Formats: sequence, structure tokens, C-alpha cells
Amino acid sequence: MAANGETNEALFHIKRTLINLKEDPAGAAQEVDIKGTYTDLAAAKAAATKTLFEEGYEREFFSIYDVKGKHEGDVWKHGDECQVYAVAPESGIFKVEIETAENKLGFVGDADGKVNQDLYHVLQTTIHYNLDRSGARRDATIEDTLDTVEQARQRALTVLLDEDITKESFERYDENRGQEDWPFDEDTMVHAVGAGGENYLVKVIRGGATVKK
Repeated sequence: MAANGETNEALFHIKRTLINLKEDPAGAAQEVDIKGTYTDLAAAKAAATKTLFEEGYEREFFSIYDVKGKHEGDVWKHGDECQVYAVAPESGIFKVEIETAENKLGFVGDADGKVNQDLYHVLQTTIHYNLDRSGARRDATIEDTLDTVEQARQRALTVLLDEDITKESFERYDENRGQEDWPFDEDTMVHAVGAGGENYLVKVIRGGATVKK
């Protein structure tokens, strides 16, 4: 673990997801927000537990508010990455997770372990229509973090591809090249459809900006 003010081999991203059941009772309306990036895991965990309160919510707002490790011996049912699981009758389900990634560019944390500079995250969302036609079964993963939007956009165009997987490997593969008829938001760089019906969206988001998956 890196000392404060130093770099670390890993980055720890605080990812907040809202499953907006009011907008879509099936759970397909989901919003992701990258609330901060840290080089210190303990600092990231501490910040994750404060995330919803720093957004302005109060404890009374939630009918369920579970924090990982709060009670010794409790069985945690919300996944290893999840630090906070909360249910709000007026909004839906909140999950605050810590996603670990390689610190490829050597970002440095401040005295609190937080990376305080512009960051651009390449977020890949996989919608498992092959498992659930409603679109509620989905995963969002930070595939890369860069310090300029231009680099992040270029990286987003290659996330789904490698030596063995080409554009032709998908049933459909569309790229955002600035065309006027692009059906997605301007931050979405790729939309692809797998052979099984899975949908893939790759977008660039700035740290701290709320986006819909």
C-alpha cells in the first residue's frame, strides 16, 4: 500500500450505481457515477461509506442501509466489491463499490490518498439480454483511466477488440465518429451486439460525472 502522497501499483475507484426502480420497475434504468479514485485502499473504503451522505442523503431516507464489515460475523450478500448497499423507497437501490485497477500511468494520491486531477474513465457496460430481456442484468466495468479525454476516446474505440476479436466478431458494431445520426449520447463511443444478443456500450466519463449505463 502506498504512503500518502506517493504512487501505488493499483487504483481504487469508488463506483456508485443507482438502480432507478421508479423510472423502470424491472431495474433496467441504471446510473453509474465514479465518485473518486484513490491510491490507498483504506482511504477508498472510508470514503465509500460516506458517499451517499455526501450526495445529500440522510440515513432516514433509506429503508435498508448495509455497510460491509460493520457488524463482525455478519454474512455479506452483496458482492466482494460492494461496500454499501442501500434501498430508498423514493429512488431505488444504491450500491457503492470499490473497483480495483492497475495504475498504468502512475497517478499519485494526495495526503488523503485521493487522486486530485482530471481523470477520464473508459466504462464498458454489458447488457445481458440473452439472460434477461428486460435489460436489468448488466455489468459496468472501468476498463481504463487516462488523463485526457482524447486519449480516453481513442482507447474506448479499442476496448472490445484484440488479436482474436475483431469488429466482424459481433453481429453489429457501431462507432461514434461524430456522425449526426449517432443514436447514443456523445460520450458513448461504441455500441456492439454479440452473437448471443448481449449488448455492449463503451463510453468515456469524467470522474465525478453521473452517466446512465
